[in-house]
Amino acid sequence: MLKNSESLCHVCGSESNGMYHYGAQVCRACAAFFRRALTSPYPKKCRMNQKCDFLTKNGYFKCKFCRLKKCYDVGMSSENFQLNRDVHNTACRIPETVGTFLGRSNLIIFSKSSSCDSVKSVINLENLIEKAMRIMKQSPESPIFVRNSLEKLAFSLGPILKTNQNINSPNYGKIYGMDQSMAQIEHEILTVTKWLTHFDGFLDLAPKLQIQIFQACWNLWWKLERLATTAMEIRRNENLRKMKRNSLLYKFDKTRIDVSWLTRYSFEELKFFLDLPTEFYLDDLTIEMLDLNPTEIELSFMLSQLCFHYVGKRFQGEILRISEKFQQILADDLHDYYTIEMINPYYMKRLAKMMKINNMIQLEAYKNRSRTELAFVFDIFNVEISHSEIFRDY
Repeated sequence: MLKNSESLCHVCGSESNGMYHYGAQVCRACAAFFRRALTSPYPKKCRMNQKCDFLTKNGYFKCKFCRLKKCYDVGMSSENFQLNRDVHNTACRIPETVGTFLGRSNLIIFSKSSSCDSVKSVINLENLIEKAMRIMKQSPESPIFVRNSLEKLAFSLGPILKTNQNINSPNYGKIYGMDQSMAQIEHEILTVTKWLTHFDGFLDLAPKLQIQIFQACWNLWWKLERLATTAMEIRRNENLRKMKRNSLLYKFDKTRIDVSWLTRYSFEELKFFLDLPTEFYLDDLTIEMLDLNPTEIELSFMLSQLCFHYVGKRFQGEILRISEKFQQILADDLHDYYTIEMINPYYMKRLAKMMKINNMIQLEAYKNRSRTELAFVFDIFNVEISHSEIFRDY
């Protein structure tokens, strides 16, 4: 049977697959020999003064030097080696974008304005701080006859839970802009301040320490309170109770939220930096709260423990010592509640669930803080705030 000369190896004359290796049509054996010969550290010599026939009749190669010379003669070269011929292993080049060019995330490209005419508005919260200080100087509106500090906090928490709007009726009927945002922030800060005045140990602190504590913990307090009221609403609503894990409970109309007074970026871009929940899901944290179903005494302990533990870790020093003392007082009150009122000395399992929820909220707060710090680094806000510490953990 005659062999097709077009498919023969140009070096040894054996049948090849017709493909080019190193720049010439050769068989795989000669291609492998050429690759090994180039990488071999040993020089090759011909014993017949380069006048031998390197290929014997029985197909054996007796002279490596002459075989390598024949490889060069037919055009083989290491420079002709072809890369990325396999379809599944082809390297693809990332398309050039603004993000890759600038070395920044293409989610949002933040560029500080070069214009010197850009003037930021100033939001002065001095009046709000003064209102909070006046509340702290006053005693509770009416005398409260309870056994300990924890019961006193629970007594003041009840009206807050009853008046707080549930997740199905948010006050988003109109455009939610600057006036509505500042009104809500003022309501939340003053509510937490008034709640803290029901703890005698807090009232005994110096005004400077009181301000530091409520500025740092007011937003964290509301995160836990909203979680509790969401769980309450789910228990009251039969349709919500039937929902599966991670189901959407409620979604705000984001088109009614105006953030143009705060930033030049859209609301979706702003959510990358700030914790602005517009959707409520039946997530793991909500399910944990549903399973716990805390009483007002237990929820009051969770709120106070979350706040005092957080500010102690954040400020250290004197505030850490004060917060540890407060936590010990409230822990003793909780123990009395379980052993005397509930007659349940084996409450460690419930306490572990309470601490698990608080730890999950704190962990989320630490993650949000790093994003908020990036917002200030990139200078994304149109306003300057007189007391920016209030929003450090927003």
